[in-house]
Amino acid sequence: MTSPDDAMDVDEKPSKEVVEIKGPAVVKESTKPKRKGPPSSSSAPTTKKVSWVAPPSDPEELGSSWNSENSTQSKLVQFLARWPPSRTPDEYGPWISVNRGGMKNVTQNLEGLTADFQSLLSGNNVKPDTLDQIAKTNNVLLGKWMVFEESSKIDMLWGKIVNYLCTERKKGFAKVSTFKEDEKHVICIYVDDYTDKEEVTALRKALRGLGVKWKIGFKPDAYTHLSIYKDNPWKIRPSRYMQ
Repeated sequence: MTSPDDAMDVDEKPSKEVVEIKGPAVVKESTKPKRKGPPSSSSAPTTKKVSWVAPPSDPEELGSSWNSENSTQSKLVQFLARWPPSRTPDEYGPWISVNRGGMKNVTQNLEGLTADFQSLLSGNNVKPDTLDQIAKTNNVLLGKWMVFEESSKIDMLWGKIVNYLCTERKKGFAKVSTFKEDEKHVICIYVDDYTDKEEVTALRKALRGLGVKWKIGFKPDAYTHLSIYKDNPWKIRPSRYMQ
């Protein structure tokens, strides 16, 4: 059985590259181009028969931006029906995302983060609190709760989270992985500052109210940028919080 710390490495597979945008880190495939149409018979899942949604004309269609004007129930339902995670294959793109805005617009200093991390390495001082310090110094404070769910249940849970972000929280960014055979889906829900315990805890409480009552992990983007995986030499758990 996959442990929570195994699961926390989902956004760091060597075959993918992290791409910085003004907001949460996103991950895209870098090894081969995306297929424009549905999976071929040779690549389609054999363990279950899935009715795939029509492919996007552009992979960017899997992303969406929302505000106070367009966050209506009818438009949200339309978006969720167009891109249900369980019927959107990985060949279309790795993530379906929702951006409600309201996140802090800060300039992340990734070069500074890397340089400061090298200093920690040379001083043999890589610990959670020192990582927090260099993340704050370099404004790399985004982090996400990571919720894993089976394909048979992911559409309903994703819909609840999208509605919560767009109509109740009215801010934030979230993404859900598309369908990949023999893998659970993962939903990442972001906070501005992972060292802000009040914000982190409030979002976790909201997720419990949406039905996520099992223990889940939280990972800072700084850990992703610094390649802090499971079984790292510093014995740091890749999930900063487990609740």
